[in-house]
Amino acid sequence: MLTPDEKQLMQRCLDAIRERSPGFRARRPQLQMIAAVAHALARVDASDAERSDGAHLAVIEAGTGTGKTVAYLLPALVLAHLRGRKLVVSSSTVTLQEQLLHKDVPDLLRFLPFPVSYVVAKGRRRFLCPARLAQRLDQQAAVEPRDAPGQQDDAAADGAGVRPLRWFSRLAEAIDAGRWCGDRDAWPQVIPESVWASVTTDRPGCLGSRCPSYARCPFYQARQRAKEADLTIANHDLVLAAADMEPGSTLPDLREALVVFDEAHSLPSKVVDHCASRHSVCSAASWVSHAARDARAAVTALRLGRFGPDLPDPALPAARLCAALERLLEAVGRHCEFAGQQRISRFAGGVLPVEVRKAGAAVLDAARAMGQDLLTLRTALVDRAGDRAEAVQPHLATLGGYFPKLEELVATWDWMLCDETQHPLPVARWVERHAGSGGGDDFLVCAAPISGGPRLRELLWNKVGAAVLTSATLRACGRFAMFLEAAGLQGYAALEPLALASPFDYGRRAVLHIPGVRADPRDAAAHGQEIVRRLPALLARQRGSLVLFASARQMREVQAALPDELKACVLMQGECSRRELLERHRARIDAGERSVLFGLASLAEGVDLPGEYCTHVICAKLPFSVPDNPLEETRREWIEAQGRSAFLERSVPEVGIRLAQATGRLLRTDDDHGTVTVLDPRLGRTHWGRMLLRGLPPFRIVIGDRPLDAPGLAEAA
Repeated sequence: MLTPDEKQLMQRCLDAIRERSPGFRARRPQLQMIAAVAHALARVDASDAERSDGAHLAVIEAGTGTGKTVAYLLPALVLAHLRGRKLVVSSSTVTLQEQLLHKDVPDLLRFLPFPVSYVVAKGRRRFLCPARLAQRLDQQAAVEPRDAPGQQDDAAADGAGVRPLRWFSRLAEAIDAGRWCGDRDAWPQVIPESVWASVTTDRPGCLGSRCPSYARCPFYQARQRAKEADLTIANHDLVLAAADMEPGSTLPDLREALVVFDEAHSLPSKVVDHCASRHSVCSAASWVSHAARDARAAVTALRLGRFGPDLPDPALPAARLCAALERLLEAVGRHCEFAGQQRISRFAGGVLPVEVRKAGAAVLDAARAMGQDLLTLRTALVDRAGDRAEAVQPHLATLGGYFPKLEELVATWDWMLCDETQHPLPVARWVERHAGSGGGDDFLVCAAPISGGPRLRELLWNKVGAAVLTSATLRACGRFAMFLEAAGLQGYAALEPLALASPFDYGRRAVLHIPGVRADPRDAAAHGQEIVRRLPALLARQRGSLVLFASARQMREVQAALPDELKACVLMQGECSRRELLERHRARIDAGERSVLFGLASLAEGVDLPGEYCTHVICAKLPFSVPDNPLEETRREWIEAQGRSAFLERSVPEVGIRLAQATGRLLRTDDDHGTVTVLDPRLGRTHWGRMLLRGLPPFRIVIGDRPLDAPGLAEAA
């Protein structure tokens, strides 16, 4: 329950924003969201029994213009301050993290009567390992001349011409002089991946507090700052990883924290990616042999003693694992079909052939045994680090690189062999054929659950102190059902999702136009030709436009076929970075020129082009995904097996979310106006098209090739 003091402080903060921010208006949807966030997060102090109904969770769809960032940050910061709790705000991308760090949070803190410390949380591999840098400097100095002719300079990108020694020297000088904090993202140029991979580390390769460089380690310094900070800005991938580790290892203890998931619509797909596992068959045999060799070399170099019960020989399970991988390769060859250029063979219904299952079980047993032996050896290495840290660390770093590979191999076969009765939803299982390093074929064994909902429930919702999930697009076709199921949130009695409409006047300021397109969108060639014919007229009176395509191929073909005059105005995704693309677009508009952005689905999300930067959004085709990946095929197979329609339950709602994201690019401020044109007649002709329309903002809808004569839209038309 909220206390009177908490309510009073939230009101004081809101009053300060009103008084000191010209033009600020706390609209009704924003006030509703503040109240909903506050009541959910206030349940952080409730008992587990009191929280079992989901009252500590809030699901809020906040339409464009609601002011959702302020609406969740203000109550969350007040409650965290008064209750002595840590706050974690998680976004879907690093870009959104940076926006929170540099703009949203500092802007709000100006109005709060209490101090708030905040940091961005990043994974270990975003930071330099000083110990590895020192080793690489010594090693490279012995093999690379300092002034070799014809080499690339300091700012060289990754490639054959990179001079590692020069890079290592520059990194060392900068961190020793205090000019750089060891964060990869803080370096002014792009550090080549080949260089960075050799000077960073992961958890298995780290000595922790036993490392001589521990006191000046950038990662541990950043982690300490994160522990002390009131607010930690994270991303979904990092939160999921932290929830799977020991509490408090990389983020504040989520069991005690307040957590806000912004752009929460991406969380279900993130957790499926988190659960998915794969491993090679042929390539695995190579690194397994190398791991055993490197393990024996470490024992010899450090004189740890003879192999025995206290120090097992990793070569023995390695030989078992290589033999099991060979039998698996034979089984895959007999039971997986790759006709022609086909590179994926899916096990229908997730059922493995008996021979593949037996071979996989042998792989799993041997991999677990080898992993345990390497862990025992790692413990022995760490025990020696006290007096021989500099000698131990290179071996630990080398062996540390094998642990993630072994963990992935074990996780893959855990999913491949899991008892289906223990999982409420099926597991997708398949094999991918790829070119091997030796010139022949290699195979990837892949597995993933069709939904991450149960895992989210296990990792987060049943453990987290209190959480808010928000986005502008959580509903599909006007319903929360698909999101709640995918996010593992169904069944909580007290969880009532809240939908807050955008305050923008769509009826007066925006038109949804569905022209009388004759070509069937499923006929790519004919549909592309009609798009080419219609675009000049549609874009004739526009300064800033965004054209979204469902496929890169159609985008390129349409651009190539446009008249030269219009083609010169087009900026196409893929020609440069997303940031540069948007900057060039804005610069053209600012200069009074016309600019047309051509893009794919990624430009339909997280792009802010207010005013004249975008007065027309054109969707070339309804954004159906091609159900050709094994995971989606398994999902649809399962739905259809129950006598339900995968098209209506999966395809249409997914299109609904993507279409809502695309149309959300049009109105970004109260003063914006414009048109959304969908060049797909199915939106206006089919019963499921009308389902899609119900999930969109209340546009004035025009069907057919009629004039767009809405009041106030002459400029956009």
